[in-house]
Amino acid sequence: MSDTPNTPDDTTKQDSVPESAPASAESTESTPEHVTESCAKAPLNPKWTIKLSIITFFVIGFGGLGLYDAVIKYPARGERFADWAKWQYLDAAKVAGTEDFGVFERKTSVADPVKELARLQDDETKRRNASDAVNQSSSRRLRASMYNARLEWLKALKIVSWLTPEHTTIEDPAEELEQLTAKWTSTNSLPEPLKNYDIPSQWLIMILCWGIGGWMLLNIIKVIGQKFSWDAETMTLTVPGPISITPEHLEEVDKRKWDKFIVFLKLNDSHPTHGGKEIKVDTYQHALVEDWILAMEAKALGSQQDGE
Repeated sequence: MSDTPNTPDDTTKQDSVPESAPASAESTESTPEHVTESCAKAPLNPKWTIKLSIITFFVIGFGGLGLYDAVIKYPARGERFADWAKWQYLDAAKVAGTEDFGVFERKTSVADPVKELARLQDDETKRRNASDAVNQSSSRRLRASMYNARLEWLKALKIVSWLTPEHTTIEDPAEELEQLTAKWTSTNSLPEPLKNYDIPSQWLIMILCWGIGGWMLLNIIKVIGQKFSWDAETMTLTVPGPISITPEHLEEVDKRKWDKFIVFLKLNDSHPTHGGKEIKVDTYQHALVEDWILAMEAKALGSQQDGE
């Protein structure tokens, strides 16, 4: 059997003492009190409880921030940018009126914003408007600039789910342009546009974090419900199942994952229900369990030595 220590502190490890040999004063003093006393249910390990609680709190809290960003922060930022883009669009439409008389009054409203956005996003239309907007000799340079500004406005509205006639109908373009001009020329901070994935990514963060947090909460509840008990007189350890194990049932205490506080109890054929099977025990989640197993191991080794 491996004797690799569970933690850097080896004080809990008991030396094997044959049953026939009287216990020395030193070995008696080194035996933890909870090994010599029976326990109906091992308490949770405070270190594990605090650690898992803190991690769970932060994971769920981070998911809450994702919800806040998806519902409040990012939509507000997107709406602010859409308002700024509308100002840019109306200003470009007014300038385009010098090229096509009446376009500012007649064509600023968008009756079907979904259809118009699809038209403006068409590759050929985008190329033509982009080219004409910078071509000084083009007869539609100013109108092309207006359509480019309209495209940015409609894209901004779509991101915040405002791409509806309610938000694209402009009753009085001149008055609205005046109000927007007063608003945006009096501020020093320009809004930052949202990307298409900004809001959906926050929903994804919320779902993932709350999913993981929920799983962690269920795991904590599951561990709380697990019962490890100890009968000091017979040195019987009862693990969840329930499965009762005495030193006589131990064929091996496998500590291949002792550094992760995991131990595998391999039972011999004398066990009435799990003979030949291996029982995995996490000694980190519950206090006292590690010392109980070490005491059983010491007793089992001692018994084996007596029989040699």
